[in-house]
Amino acid sequence: MRTGRDTKGTYPRVWMEAGTSLPELMFAMAAGLVVLGAMLQTLSYFQQQFLRQQREVAQQQDLRLGLEVLEQELRLAGSGSLTTAATDSVEFSANLQGLSTTVTAAAAIGETALSVEDGRGWDDRKIIVACWAEHCETLVLARDGQRHLLTVTQPLTGAIPYGASVSLLNRVHYYSRRDNQGVLRLLRQVDGGASVLVGDIREARFSYWDENGQAVTQPALVKLVIVEVMMSDQGLRAVREISLRT
Repeated sequence: MRTGRDTKGTYPRVWMEAGTSLPELMFAMAAGLVVLGAMLQTLSYFQQQFLRQQREVAQQQDLRLGLEVLEQELRLAGSGSLTTAATDSVEFSANLQGLSTTVTAAAAIGETALSVEDGRGWDDRKIIVACWAEHCETLVLARDGQRHLLTVTQPLTGAIPYGASVSLLNRVHYYSRRDNQGVLRLLRQVDGGASVLVGDIREARFSYWDENGQAVTQPALVKLVIVEVMMSDQGLRAVREISLRT
């Protein structure tokens, strides 16, 4: 800044140089928008990566937990309890809840009630099996079990003696099936009620082996079940070898 009196004696004049031109301001704004856009793009990329990793971790967890459930339940199935032994499904009977009791009074032919130590927690329409002296009879409950009574749907065709053991049998089915969007899933069905065990898989394969290590297709000969599951978008493959009880 420079001040002074001119030679003609007029008032002082002031010269000032300050401020930013419009082109400079527009250039600065444009540069800021470019930097902001790059930051948002980077943030979006890392967010997508984070979500993808979270999804993969969740899928791996579902796969691990799902196969653990399958293994635990299949180990409860005794040798000869398989009813289906296909490459994409396995079906068997097992006492998943561990419910068992003992007959406290002999039941004669034609009767529909069993006197037992404790019948609580036994739901109607469930399958039960009564065993004694290397003989077993399969029955269906007509109603929920009571404190000391189990009622069956059909009259007994053979007498059941005192001391016979009675166990609950669940019908368990594991199988792969595509949903309405074509996504392949591994499902678990217990007594008719199905739920998704592992979703978005590429393949679920079951193979069956006898006591000599030979591949078999007859359910009655199966001693070992091998389950292989491949996830669709990760290439993750999980294998479980499950021996049946003898």
